[in-house]
Amino acid sequence: MDDVAFTARPCPSRLAVLVRMWRALVEFARARRQRSRVRRQLAAMTERELQDCGTTRAEIGYELKKPVRRK
Repeated sequence: MDDVAFTARPCPSRLAVLVRMWRALVEFARARRQRSRVRRQLAAMTERELQDCGTTRAEIGYELKKPVRRK
């Protein structure tokens, strides 16, 4: 019989899986906070500031109606 080399990937430890999940959760929370902060800043802008940015109040209204979890 021929010897077949079997190379299995090592199973990641539970701790490594938990760390990856925790980092993903932290990144998700950070992104939500950032989007929320930007949307609050947009809502507080004056018409003049919006014109300088090249956007309208209607576009800002659309952005503010989106759920925080969406970009």
